[in-house]
Amino acid sequence: MRVAAVVMPLVLFTLMLGPFGGVEEASLVWDKAAHFIAFGLILWSVGVLFRRLPRLWAAALVLASGAAVEVIQGFVGRDADWGDLLADALGIAAALLIWAVWRGFRPREAFQTSNTR
Repeated sequence: MRVAAVVMPLVLFTLMLGPFGGVEEASLVWDKAAHFIAFGLILWSVGVLFRRLPRLWAAALVLASGAAVEVIQGFVGRDADWGDLLADALGIAAALLIWAVWRGFRPREAFQTSNTR
């Protein structure tokens, strides 16, 4: 699972920043849906790789990376788009919601330390 958590963001960021501008038109996936899914998966990857990082910090980090992608795209001949950043944020929010439902809205047991011995 850790290998997938490393490879997935590398592939996704390469697709977002590389010279693959025609891929969006050739793809059957709507660009905003692709951003939504990609950033949900990137948040999952960060959660797998950095288990002790609080989820809201991870979400902020991933959203900042989405903003950075949009800025960089403007310099590499791709279209920087506020709509893409919104789709990134919605994908991150959906991933947080899925995580919260999965965990039953409880904090991780790993972080609940008891001082009783």
